[in-house]
Amino acid sequence: MRILCYGAVNPDLIHRVDRLPGPGDDVQSRSSSWLYGGKATNAAAALAAWDEEPVLMGLVLGEDHLGDLLVAELRRARVDPSWLARDTNQTTRHCVVLVDPRGERTIVSTGYEGARWQQVSSDIWERTEVLVVDDLAGSAAVGVASEARSRGVSVVWLDGDARKVESGDLVVWSRHEHGTGEAADLAGRGVRVVLTAGPDPTSVWWDGASFTVAPPPVRAVDATGSGDVVAAGCAYGLVRGWEPLRLVRWAVAAGAALCARGRAAGMPTVDEVAALAGGG
Repeated sequence: MRILCYGAVNPDLIHRVDRLPGPGDDVQSRSSSWLYGGKATNAAAALAAWDEEPVLMGLVLGEDHLGDLLVAELRRARVDPSWLARDTNQTTRHCVVLVDPRGERTIVSTGYEGARWQQVSSDIWERTEVLVVDDLAGSAAVGVASEARSRGVSVVWLDGDARKVESGDLVVWSRHEHGTGEAADLAGRGVRVVLTAGPDPTSVWWDGASFTVAPPPVRAVDATGSGDVVAAGCAYGLVRGWEPLRLVRWAVAAGAALCARGRAAGMPTVDEVAALAGGG
């Protein structure tokens, strides 16, 4: 185990629709299915598909039907669910994901009020080289990231709040939510920033240098989780000591590969990502 994925862990109910609804709309689902979900979970599933053995921790699950469903889905994705905690006093959160024919999606999530978050023990930290942390974990994410830094563990943020990340961290942002000016300001504080932009070039600020990476052209099936897989790809490259350009090319190709197949078809393999990345 070299990578710890910490944060949101929940099942997703996915509906495929002809179009995403607007105010007052009534749309019909063409198909529906349950799948694992949550940013940290998506990252862990990608890493497991690449023959890493990630530890997945974060949100405490309920001892309920949705918790059982999630555990079964994690096993199918080769993610070890035994690191997760469950509590009869908790309710397993879930998300409803609407996906249109272009691969665009809208996500509705249940609230995290009253949620509990796991503690990370010393024995796990001793075997961890990279932390992938989901900002949805709030103050728990801040605490886990702080502990990682104190132990010399690299920190990769999934959509990290600019107020929470620190110099030396790597944050994966989407241009749908953050502008280039905001990313450049963060980079000025010594943070490594990967700013994705869908099919457009990804902008990167890394230790005083900046460059762009064009994602491989693909036909989008479902973009859900693609940013999470980019973050997983960054962690994958960090534990291998790759130089920044190679690392980001591989990570962006991983996100594109997932977008082209959708999570329901399974995470892309190392060979599939390497082919899109031009040899990886």
